[in-house]
Amino acid sequence: MAIEEVARFLRETPPFSLLPDAALAAVSRKIQIEYFPAAHNVLIREGAPAQFLYVICRGSVDVVREYEGTPVVLDTLDAGDVFGEVSLIYEQPPIATVRTREEMLAYLLPAAEFYRLRREQLAFSHYFTASKIERLNLALKSHQQHDAAQDLFQLRLRDIVGRGIITVPHTATIREVAAIMAEHNVSSVIITSNPEGIVSDRDLRNRVVAKGLDYNQPITTIMTSPVLSLPDDSLLFEALSFMLERHIHHMPVTVQGKIAGMVTDTDILRQQSNSPMLLPRQLERAHTSGDLRSYTDQVEVATIHLLKSGARVRDIGRVVALAHGALLRRLITNAEAELGAPPCPYAWVVVGSEGRYEQTLRTDQDNGLIYADHAPADADRYFAALATQVVDQLVQCGFPLCTGNIMAINPQWRQPLSVWRGYFHDWLHNPNEEALLQAAIFFDLRKTYGTLEIEPVLRPVIENARQQKIFLARLARTSLRQTPPLGFFRNFVVERDGAERDLIDLKERGTALVVEMARIYALASGVPATNTFARLEMAALEGSISTGLAEELAAAYELISLLRLEHQVALCERSEQPNNRVPISALTTLQQRDLKEAFRTVRKAQKALEFTFQTSMLG
Repeated sequence: MAIEEVARFLRETPPFSLLPDAALAAVSRKIQIEYFPAAHNVLIREGAPAQFLYVICRGSVDVVREYEGTPVVLDTLDAGDVFGEVSLIYEQPPIATVRTREEMLAYLLPAAEFYRLRREQLAFSHYFTASKIERLNLALKSHQQHDAAQDLFQLRLRDIVGRGIITVPHTATIREVAAIMAEHNVSSVIITSNPEGIVSDRDLRNRVVAKGLDYNQPITTIMTSPVLSLPDDSLLFEALSFMLERHIHHMPVTVQGKIAGMVTDTDILRQQSNSPMLLPRQLERAHTSGDLRSYTDQVEVATIHLLKSGARVRDIGRVVALAHGALLRRLITNAEAELGAPPCPYAWVVVGSEGRYEQTLRTDQDNGLIYADHAPADADRYFAALATQVVDQLVQCGFPLCTGNIMAINPQWRQPLSVWRGYFHDWLHNPNEEALLQAAIFFDLRKTYGTLEIEPVLRPVIENARQQKIFLARLARTSLRQTPPLGFFRNFVVERDGAERDLIDLKERGTALVVEMARIYALASGVPATNTFARLEMAALEGSISTGLAEELAAAYELISLLRLEHQVALCERSEQPNNRVPISALTTLQQRDLKEAFRTVRKAQKALEFTFQTSMLG
């Protein structure tokens, strides 16, 4: 077998995939190739220590140990897997027997070469001592894209801060501050009050000129205080998210807690022509349906740009949620301007991926409307008209109608607060599993607009879920109806014929399974978060899931989500409709192996969920 073919195989096989090209080429020349028949003991428990690191090229092996005289298969390894490393590292006899399940062709790396690589190649060495979580994160990094050398995820605020800040005493007048800003040609100044404040050119336009305020008033009457700031070692992406979420255009930068410089949205825009920072400006200039559709198209462009800049999917979801939330608020205020003031306080809510801050590309709508219990008798007529207008506008902007009719235009999901409270109470105390299949996403509910305070009423009801053991068990059992698409021998389970041939649905058989488990653990802990990553982290702190399993699930979720988003982006770039069904043949060998590892983590977590909530005991 040619050395080039060996190198090609190893390049797709962790940990050899972590080696530089020169090191990989050198290793490929040291590889020995050996054939093993079926039912052959390659390594024997308590036998001679391993003399090679074995890399399975074709075939499979069982890892076997005997318990009370009965052999038990602990694991099955197949093409791309390695074994023998534990015996090599500790120079001890194998702790389990490795037996071929079928004929096997393997690449053998001599022990001396293994030890040399561990000494000289840190990433190679770390792979064998890394935890499952670290291995998944290593896999994730290997799949992330990086188009630009200097981008949002490499530059820090200190890299773009220009000149220092201009400070003005709090006793100065508006006129004096405007003169100082003009003299120094700056768009903002820091006011030395206690606490410190900030005034920008926007403040002068919107709070002084537009309102006809006396220029001799003290500057403290229009400043913003306390100041929102970030330390100088923050990544540009952190600053971007921070500014988008808080609708600010100027942000002081601190060094050891003291303001030392200023960054504006323009500074970030200079670094990235497709920056999400452009989105608020574009939305401000949007006046027609076509403009609004163009805005959502630009959100999609920004999403693709973030992905190719190496952003984590969890961060992309946050930015997209902020961008889509701004659009939604614009559509609602437009509707209010046309229909008149609402008859009572209300809240527009989103559920599902948008409620979890996990929407990336445009998906169908999942929303509802909650209005005050003291609403006048004809209030629903107004809110029905408002919902119709907003939902129709969302469709025009590229967000399809929900196939399950979970939208504010459906009277069931446009109700007074007390009715919504009743919904949650009924789901908790009368948990019908078929109903829970649809109802589960309402536990991701998040308010995006409105003056009605819904948390004080709904949160205590939802937090009561931790006391409802039957509800949690039934919710857990519904989540276990789907499993990762892995067979007994760790092969992908896919359709062999028809339109679905060779396809895996990375949402239905992947990310959705993690979302459901995170939701259950969060409800069992009384955790208020809706984001999947936050739920896992907080549930681990509360003890409803182990920290190790929570971290493994989070890493698996990020990796599956990344492969799913990359697939969707590739479809968009070919002007095709995004979907979740990825052809296995379109994935590289390395991607397939990492995806299998992520699926194994999900499957392990499902077994833990089944045990924790005793789903087998349900009638």
